[in-house]
Amino acid sequence: MITSSNLSNEESTQSQREEVFKKSTQNNKITLYLSNRDVIISENVADKIQGVVHVDPDYLQNKKVYGQITLTFRYGREDEEVMGLKFCNEAIMCLAQLYPPHEKVTQQPLTPLQDVLLKRLGPNAFPFTMELTPLAPPSVQLVPAKEYNGAAIGTSYDIRAFAANKADDKQHKKNTVRMGIRVIQRASMPPKSYNTLSLQPLSEKNPPHVILNKPFLLSDGKMKLEAALDKAVYSHGDGIYVSVTVINKTKKNVRRLKLLVIQHVDVCMFSNGKFKNIVALIDDKDEFPLLPGGSLSKTYTLSPTKGVPKNWIALEDSYVKTSPTLASTVMCNSSEERNVFAIYVSYYVKVQLIVGTIRNKISVKLPFTLMPSQIDADLIEHYSQHHSPIQTLTTEDMQIEGNSSQATIEKENNLQS
Repeated sequence: MITSSNLSNEESTQSQREEVFKKSTQNNKITLYLSNRDVIISENVADKIQGVVHVDPDYLQNKKVYGQITLTFRYGREDEEVMGLKFCNEAIMCLAQLYPPHEKVTQQPLTPLQDVLLKRLGPNAFPFTMELTPLAPPSVQLVPAKEYNGAAIGTSYDIRAFAANKADDKQHKKNTVRMGIRVIQRASMPPKSYNTLSLQPLSEKNPPHVILNKPFLLSDGKMKLEAALDKAVYSHGDGIYVSVTVINKTKKNVRRLKLLVIQHVDVCMFSNGKFKNIVALIDDKDEFPLLPGGSLSKTYTLSPTKGVPKNWIALEDSYVKTSPTLASTVMCNSSEERNVFAIYVSYYVKVQLIVGTIRNKISVKLPFTLMPSQIDADLIEHYSQHHSPIQTLTTEDMQIEGNSSQATIEKENNLQS
Protein backbone atom coordinates (compact mmCIF):
# COMPACT_ATOMS: atom_id res chain seq x y z
CA MET A 1 0.00 0.00 0.00
CA ILE A 2 1.37 3.39 -0.98
CA THR A 3 0.46 6.62 0.76
CA SER A 4 1.42 10.26 0.61
CA SER A 5 1.83 12.61 3.53
CA ASN A 6 1.78 16.34 4.09
CA LEU A 7 4.55 17.90 6.15
CA SER A 8 4.71 21.35 7.69
CA ASN A 9 6.57 24.05 5.88
CA GLU A 10 7.51 25.97 9.03
CA GLU A 11 11.21 25.25 8.47
CA SER A 12 11.18 26.45 4.90
CA THR A 13 10.47 29.82 3.37
CA GLN A 14 7.43 30.43 1.25
CA SER A 15 9.64 30.79 -1.81
CA GLN A 16 11.19 27.34 -1.43
CA ARG A 17 9.52 24.32 -2.97
CA GLU A 18 10.88 20.84 -2.38
CA GLU A 19 9.33 17.66 -3.73
CA VAL A 20 9.14 14.64 -1.44
CA PHE A 21 8.70 11.12 -2.80
CA LYS A 22 7.28 8.53 -0.43
CA LYS A 23 6.65 4.83 -0.76
CA SER A 24 5.83 2.13 1.80
CA THR A 25 6.00 -1.65 1.97
CA GLN A 26 2.79 -3.63 1.61
CA ASN A 27 2.48 -3.91 5.38
CA ASN A 28 3.39 -0.21 5.95
CA LYS A 29 6.18 -1.18 8.36
CA ILE A 30 8.98 0.43 6.32
CA THR A 31 8.57 3.77 4.55
CA LEU A 32 11.12 5.37 2.23
CA TYR A 33 11.34 9.13 1.66
CA LEU A 34 13.47 10.69 -1.10
CA SER A 35 13.92 14.32 -2.02
CA ASN A 36 15.17 13.59 -5.54
CA ARG A 37 14.99 10.64 -7.91
CA ASP A 38 17.40 12.01 -10.51
CA VAL A 39 21.11 11.31 -10.03
CA ILE A 40 23.18 13.64 -12.19
CA ILE A 41 26.71 12.67 -13.19
CA SER A 42 28.90 15.63 -14.10
CA GLU A 43 32.68 15.78 -14.50
CA ASN A 44 33.24 12.40 -12.82
CA VAL A 45 31.11 13.34 -9.81
CA ALA A 46 27.71 11.77 -9.06
CA ASP A 47 25.00 13.33 -6.92
CA LYS A 48 24.37 11.74 -3.54
CA ILE A 49 21.03 10.08 -2.83
CA GLN A 50 19.80 11.39 0.50
CA GLY A 51 16.58 10.48 2.22
CA VAL A 52 14.89 9.17 5.35
CA VAL A 53 13.63 5.69 6.24
CA HIS A 54 10.84 5.27 8.78
CA VAL A 55 10.54 1.88 10.47
CA ASP A 56 8.39 0.03 12.99
CA PRO A 57 10.85 -1.42 15.58
CA ASP A 58 8.20 -3.73 17.09
CA TYR A 59 7.72 -5.43 13.72
CA LEU A 60 11.43 -5.65 12.89
CA GLN A 61 12.44 -7.06 16.30
CA ASN A 62 16.05 -8.15 15.74
CA LYS A 63 16.07 -7.60 11.99
CA LYS A 64 17.95 -4.82 10.25
CA VAL A 65 16.93 -2.59 7.36
CA TYR A 66 19.28 -2.39 4.39
CA GLY A 67 19.32 0.01 1.47
CA GLN A 68 20.37 -1.10 -2.00
CA ILE A 69 20.74 0.62 -5.37
CA THR A 70 20.26 -1.88 -8.18
CA LEU A 71 21.12 -1.53 -11.86
CA THR A 72 18.91 -3.58 -14.18
CA PHE A 73 20.05 -4.15 -17.75
CA ARG A 74 17.49 -5.86 -19.96
CA TYR A 75 18.83 -6.72 -23.40
CA GLY A 76 15.98 -8.77 -24.87
CA ARG A 77 12.21 -8.92 -25.13
CA GLU A 78 10.41 -10.35 -22.13
CA ASP A 79 7.93 -12.19 -24.34
CA GLU A 80 10.79 -14.18 -25.92
CA GLU A 81 12.06 -15.62 -22.64
CA VAL A 82 11.46 -19.40 -22.57
CA MET A 83 12.49 -22.33 -20.36
CA GLY A 84 13.82 -20.09 -17.61
CA LEU A 85 16.09 -18.09 -19.91
CA LYS A 86 16.25 -14.44 -18.81
CA PHE A 87 17.43 -11.59 -21.04
CA CYS A 88 18.19 -9.53 -17.98
CA ASN A 89 21.16 -8.83 -15.72
CA GLU A 90 21.22 -7.10 -12.34
CA ALA A 91 24.11 -5.47 -10.51
CA ILE A 92 24.20 -4.07 -6.97
CA MET A 93 25.71 -0.60 -7.27
CA CYS A 94 25.51 0.36 -3.59
CA LEU A 95 24.59 -1.45 -0.35
CA ALA A 96 24.23 0.19 3.08
CA GLN A 97 22.71 -0.55 6.47
CA LEU A 98 19.97 1.99 7.16
CA TYR A 99 18.62 0.72 10.50
CA PRO A 100 20.06 0.62 13.03
CA PRO A 101 22.70 3.10 11.79
CA HIS A 102 26.06 1.37 11.47
CA GLU A 103 28.48 2.55 14.13
CA LYS A 104 31.44 2.70 11.74
CA VAL A 105 29.70 4.88 9.16
CA THR A 106 30.38 8.61 9.41
CA GLN A 107 27.14 10.55 9.68
CA GLN A 108 26.69 12.96 6.76
CA PRO A 109 25.38 16.50 7.39
CA LEU A 110 21.60 16.60 7.21
CA THR A 111 19.87 18.36 4.36
CA PRO A 112 17.10 20.84 5.27
CA LEU A 113 14.50 18.35 4.04
CA GLN A 114 15.96 15.49 6.11
CA ASP A 115 15.93 17.75 9.16
CA VAL A 116 12.23 18.56 8.63
CA LEU A 117 11.32 14.89 8.10
CA LEU A 118 13.18 13.73 11.24
CA LYS A 119 11.40 16.31 13.38
CA ARG A 120 7.98 15.39 12.02
CA LEU A 121 8.29 11.60 11.81
CA GLY A 122 9.66 11.08 15.30
CA PRO A 123 12.34 8.83 16.82
CA ASN A 124 11.74 5.93 14.42
CA ALA A 125 12.96 7.90 11.41
CA PHE A 126 16.59 7.63 10.32
CA PRO A 127 18.50 9.63 7.70
CA PHE A 128 20.71 7.96 5.12
CA THR A 129 23.08 8.84 2.32
CA MET A 130 23.97 6.54 -0.57
CA GLU A 131 26.34 7.14 -3.46
CA LEU A 132 26.79 5.84 -7.00
CA THR A 133 30.07 5.58 -8.82
CA PRO A 134 30.44 8.26 -11.52
CA LEU A 135 31.13 5.38 -13.93
CA ALA A 136 27.52 4.19 -13.59
CA PRO A 137 25.91 4.07 -17.06
CA PRO A 138 23.05 6.57 -17.54
CA SER A 139 19.45 5.40 -17.72
CA VAL A 140 18.28 4.70 -21.29
CA GLN A 141 15.24 2.81 -22.53
CA LEU A 142 15.32 0.90 -25.83
CA VAL A 143 12.10 0.37 -27.78
CA PRO A 144 11.95 -2.18 -30.63
CA ALA A 145 10.36 -1.30 -33.96
CA LYS A 146 7.76 -4.07 -33.49
CA GLU A 147 5.01 -3.55 -30.91
CA TYR A 148 6.14 -4.51 -27.42
CA ASN A 149 4.42 -4.20 -24.03
CA GLY A 150 6.76 -6.14 -21.76
CA ALA A 151 9.32 -5.01 -19.22
CA ALA A 152 11.36 -2.00 -20.30
CA ILE A 153 14.49 -2.86 -22.30
CA GLY A 154 17.68 -0.98 -21.55
CA THR A 155 19.40 0.39 -18.45
CA SER A 156 17.33 1.31 -15.40
CA TYR A 157 17.86 1.78 -11.66
CA ASP A 158 15.89 1.44 -8.46
CA ILE A 159 16.56 1.99 -4.76
CA ARG A 160 15.31 -0.65 -2.33
CA ALA A 161 14.85 -0.77 1.43
CA PHE A 162 14.26 -4.23 2.90
CA ALA A 163 14.23 -5.98 6.28
CA ALA A 164 16.56 -8.93 6.77
CA ASN A 165 18.89 -10.54 9.29
CA LYS A 166 21.81 -10.25 6.85
CA ALA A 167 22.38 -8.13 3.75
CA ASP A 168 22.54 -11.20 1.48
CA ASP A 169 19.29 -12.75 2.73
CA LYS A 170 16.52 -13.27 0.21
CA GLN A 171 14.31 -10.22 -0.18
CA HIS A 172 10.58 -10.73 0.38
CA LYS A 173 8.03 -8.58 -1.38
CA LYS A 174 6.05 -8.08 1.82
CA ASN A 175 8.83 -6.18 3.60
CA THR A 176 10.64 -4.62 0.64
CA VAL A 177 10.00 -1.18 -0.81
CA ARG A 178 11.32 -0.27 -4.26
CA MET A 179 11.42 3.16 -5.87
CA GLY A 180 12.67 3.85 -9.39
CA ILE A 181 15.44 6.40 -9.86
CA ARG A 182 17.15 7.78 -12.94
CA VAL A 183 20.82 8.40 -13.70
CA ILE A 184 21.50 11.30 -16.08
CA GLN A 185 24.76 12.38 -17.66
CA ARG A 186 25.14 16.16 -17.65
CA ALA A 187 25.52 17.81 -21.04
CA SER A 188 28.88 18.43 -22.63
CA MET A 189 29.93 20.01 -25.91
CA PRO A 190 29.47 17.70 -28.92
CA PRO A 191 32.48 16.62 -31.02
CA LYS A 192 33.60 18.69 -34.00
CA SER A 193 31.61 18.44 -37.19
CA TYR A 194 32.22 15.56 -39.58
CA ASN A 195 33.56 15.42 -43.13
CA THR A 196 34.34 19.09 -43.38
CA LEU A 197 36.73 21.91 -42.77
CA SER A 198 35.34 23.91 -39.86
CA LEU A 199 35.26 27.64 -40.37
CA GLN A 200 36.10 28.28 -36.69
CA PRO A 201 36.78 26.16 -33.60
CA LEU A 202 33.65 24.93 -31.83
CA SER A 203 32.91 27.02 -28.73
CA GLU A 204 30.00 28.73 -27.02
CA LYS A 205 30.32 31.63 -29.49
CA ASN A 206 30.81 29.33 -32.49
CA PRO A 207 28.20 26.54 -32.54
CA PRO A 208 28.57 23.73 -35.14
CA HIS A 209 29.38 25.37 -38.48
CA VAL A 210 30.85 23.59 -41.52
CA ILE A 211 31.75 24.35 -45.11
CA LEU A 212 32.47 21.98 -47.99
CA ASN A 213 33.77 22.77 -51.49
CA LYS A 214 33.14 19.70 -53.62
CA PRO A 215 34.87 19.29 -57.03
CA PHE A 216 33.60 16.81 -59.62
CA LEU A 217 35.68 14.56 -61.84
CA LEU A 218 35.94 15.83 -65.44
CA SER A 219 33.96 18.92 -64.53
CA ASP A 220 34.98 22.51 -63.90
CA GLY A 221 34.03 24.46 -60.79
CA LYS A 222 33.01 23.38 -57.32
CA MET A 223 29.80 22.93 -55.39
CA LYS A 224 29.88 24.91 -52.15
CA LEU A 225 27.73 23.65 -49.28
CA GLU A 226 27.74 25.56 -45.98
CA ALA A 227 25.63 24.65 -42.95
CA ALA A 228 25.39 25.89 -39.36
CA LEU A 229 23.31 25.28 -36.24
CA ASP A 230 22.14 28.08 -33.98
CA LYS A 231 23.64 26.40 -30.87
CA ALA A 232 25.42 23.25 -29.74
CA VAL A 233 23.20 22.08 -26.87
CA TYR A 234 19.40 21.70 -27.12
CA SER A 235 16.72 20.69 -24.66
CA HIS A 236 13.84 18.36 -25.43
CA GLY A 237 11.18 20.16 -27.44
CA ASP A 238 13.51 22.81 -28.84
CA GLY A 239 13.45 23.51 -32.56
CA ILE A 240 16.81 23.02 -34.32
CA TYR A 241 17.50 25.91 -36.67
CA VAL A 242 19.79 24.96 -39.55
CA SER A 243 21.13 27.69 -41.83
CA VAL A 244 22.08 26.31 -45.27
CA THR A 245 23.91 28.07 -48.10
CA VAL A 246 24.43 26.41 -51.50
CA ILE A 247 26.48 28.02 -54.29
CA ASN A 248 26.51 26.07 -57.54
CA LYS A 249 29.64 26.90 -59.57
CA THR A 250 29.46 23.68 -61.60
CA LYS A 251 27.61 22.70 -64.76
CA LYS A 252 25.35 20.31 -62.85
CA ASN A 253 21.84 20.85 -61.53
CA VAL A 254 21.07 20.43 -57.83
CA ARG A 255 17.86 18.40 -57.82
CA ARG A 256 16.87 18.54 -54.14
CA LEU A 257 18.00 19.20 -50.59
CA LYS A 258 17.42 16.94 -47.59
CA LEU A 259 17.91 17.68 -43.90
CA LEU A 260 17.82 14.81 -41.44
CA VAL A 261 18.31 14.46 -37.69
CA ILE A 262 19.90 11.10 -36.97
CA GLN A 263 19.94 9.29 -33.63
CA HIS A 264 22.91 6.91 -33.34
CA VAL A 265 22.72 4.21 -30.66
CA ASP A 266 25.61 2.03 -29.48
CA VAL A 267 24.78 -0.91 -27.17
CA CYS A 268 28.15 -1.82 -25.70
CA MET A 269 27.23 -5.37 -24.74
CA PHE A 270 27.01 -6.43 -28.40
CA SER A 271 29.54 -5.96 -31.19
CA ASN A 272 26.68 -5.47 -33.68
CA GLY A 273 24.60 -3.33 -31.33
CA LYS A 274 24.87 -0.14 -33.40
CA PHE A 275 21.88 1.29 -35.22
CA LYS A 276 20.50 4.59 -36.51
CA ASN A 277 17.08 6.17 -36.76
CA ILE A 278 15.84 9.26 -38.55
CA VAL A 279 14.00 11.33 -35.94
CA ALA A 280 13.34 14.42 -38.10
CA LEU A 281 13.29 14.99 -41.87
CA ILE A 282 12.82 17.86 -44.32
CA ASP A 283 12.83 17.15 -48.06
CA ASP A 284 12.95 20.51 -49.86
CA LYS A 285 11.88 20.43 -53.51
CA ASP A 286 10.30 23.88 -53.74
CA GLU A 287 13.56 25.76 -54.28
CA PHE A 288 14.93 23.24 -56.76
CA PRO A 289 16.32 22.43 -59.24
CA LEU A 290 19.18 24.84 -58.60
CA LEU A 291 20.72 25.59 -62.01
CA PRO A 292 24.44 26.19 -62.72
CA GLY A 293 25.50 29.57 -61.38
CA GLY A 294 22.58 29.69 -58.95
CA SER A 295 22.68 30.04 -55.17
CA LEU A 296 20.40 29.40 -52.20
CA SER A 297 20.46 30.66 -48.63
CA LYS A 298 17.71 29.49 -46.27
CA THR A 299 17.07 28.56 -42.63
CA TYR A 300 15.17 25.36 -41.82
CA THR A 301 13.60 24.23 -38.55
CA LEU A 302 13.78 20.58 -37.46
CA SER A 303 11.84 19.10 -34.53
CA PRO A 304 13.12 15.66 -33.43
CA THR A 305 10.38 13.21 -32.39
CA LYS A 306 10.06 9.45 -31.93
CA GLY A 307 7.88 8.90 -35.01
CA VAL A 308 7.75 5.38 -36.45
CA PRO A 309 11.28 3.95 -36.17
CA LYS A 310 12.68 1.33 -38.52
CA ASN A 311 15.19 0.10 -35.93
CA TRP A 312 15.42 0.02 -32.16
CA ILE A 313 15.19 3.57 -30.84
CA ALA A 314 16.54 5.00 -27.59
CA LEU A 315 14.04 6.85 -25.39
CA GLU A 316 14.32 8.67 -22.07
CA ASP A 317 13.92 6.32 -19.12
CA SER A 318 11.05 7.55 -16.95
CA TYR A 319 9.35 6.55 -13.71
CA VAL A 320 6.01 8.11 -14.68
CA LYS A 321 3.54 7.66 -17.53
CA THR A 322 4.41 10.31 -20.08
CA SER A 323 4.54 10.58 -23.84
CA PRO A 324 7.73 9.05 -25.28
CA THR A 325 10.73 11.38 -25.29
CA LEU A 326 13.94 10.80 -27.18
CA ALA A 327 16.87 9.76 -25.02
CA SER A 328 19.31 12.43 -23.96
CA THR A 329 22.85 12.35 -25.29
CA VAL A 330 25.08 9.80 -23.57
CA MET A 331 28.77 10.14 -24.43
CA CYS A 332 31.81 7.96 -23.76
CA ASN A 333 34.85 10.02 -22.87
CA SER A 334 37.31 7.34 -23.98
CA SER A 335 37.36 3.75 -25.22
CA GLU A 336 38.87 2.68 -21.90
CA GLU A 337 35.75 3.86 -20.04
CA ARG A 338 33.25 1.87 -22.11
CA ASN A 339 30.84 0.12 -19.76
CA VAL A 340 29.35 -3.22 -20.75
CA PHE A 341 25.95 -2.08 -19.40
CA ALA A 342 26.08 1.32 -21.11
CA ILE A 343 23.97 2.49 -24.05
CA TYR A 344 25.60 5.46 -25.77
CA VAL A 345 23.36 7.86 -27.68
CA SER A 346 24.44 10.68 -30.01
CA TYR A 347 22.71 13.01 -32.46
CA TYR A 348 23.69 14.90 -35.58
CA VAL A 349 22.06 16.89 -38.37
CA LYS A 350 22.83 15.64 -41.87
CA VAL A 351 22.51 18.11 -44.77
CA GLN A 352 22.44 16.34 -48.12
CA LEU A 353 22.38 17.59 -51.73
CA ILE A 354 21.25 15.42 -54.64
CA VAL A 355 23.23 16.53 -57.70
CA GLY A 356 23.15 15.67 -61.41
CA THR A 357 21.38 13.08 -63.49
CA ILE A 358 23.13 10.19 -61.76
CA ARG A 359 22.07 11.66 -58.42
CA ASN A 360 25.42 12.17 -56.71
CA LYS A 361 25.10 12.88 -53.01
CA ILE A 362 27.01 15.60 -51.17
CA SER A 363 26.55 15.75 -47.41
CA VAL A 364 27.87 17.28 -44.22
CA LYS A 365 27.12 16.36 -40.60
CA LEU A 366 26.62 18.69 -37.66
CA PRO A 367 26.70 16.97 -34.23
CA PHE A 368 24.78 18.41 -31.29
CA THR A 369 23.86 17.51 -27.72
CA LEU A 370 20.28 16.83 -26.56
CA MET A 371 19.55 17.17 -22.83
CA PRO A 372 16.56 17.54 -20.46
CA SER A 373 15.78 21.21 -19.88
CA GLN A 374 15.11 20.75 -16.15
CA ILE A 375 18.61 19.31 -15.70
CA ASP A 376 20.73 21.58 -17.86
CA ALA A 377 18.71 24.75 -18.33
CA ASP A 378 21.65 26.96 -17.36
CA LEU A 379 24.01 25.18 -19.70
CA ILE A 380 21.58 25.24 -22.61
CA GLU A 381 20.88 28.93 -22.08
CA HIS A 382 24.61 29.56 -21.85
CA TYR A 383 25.14 27.95 -25.24
CA SER A 384 22.10 29.68 -26.84
CA GLN A 385 17.80 25.46 -22.11
CA HIS A 386 7.64 4.00 -15.59
CA HIS A 387 4.63 4.08 -14.31
CA SER A 388 4.98 5.05 -10.66
CA PRO A 389 2.48 4.78 -7.83
CA ILE A 390 4.56 7.25 -5.82
CA GLN A 391 3.04 10.60 -4.94
CA THR A 392 4.98 13.86 -5.03
CA LEU A 393 4.57 16.53 -2.42
CA THR A 394 5.89 20.04 -1.92
CA THR A 395 6.81 21.63 1.36
CA GLU A 396 4.36 24.44 0.61
CA ASP A 397 1.50 21.93 0.46
CA MET A 398 2.33 20.03 3.66
CA GLN A 399 0.47 20.11 6.98
CA ILE A 400 0.67 17.63 9.86
CA GLU A 401 -2.11 16.45 12.17
CA GLY A 402 -0.82 16.83 15.73
CA ASN A 403 2.38 14.88 16.41
CA SER A 404 1.31 11.75 14.58
CA SER A 405 3.66 10.33 11.97
CA GLN A 406 0.64 9.16 9.97
CA ALA A 407 -0.40 12.10 7.79
CA THR A 408 -3.37 12.69 5.54
CA ILE A 409 -3.36 13.58 1.91
CA GLU A 410 -4.08 17.26 1.35
CA LYS A 411 -2.91 17.56 -2.24
CA GLU A 412 -1.48 15.27 -4.93
CA ASN A 413 0.93 16.50 -7.58
CA ASN A 414 1.88 14.47 -10.62
CA LEU A 415 5.61 14.27 -11.24
CA GLN A 416 6.67 15.96 -14.44
CA SER A 417 9.36 14.21 -16.41
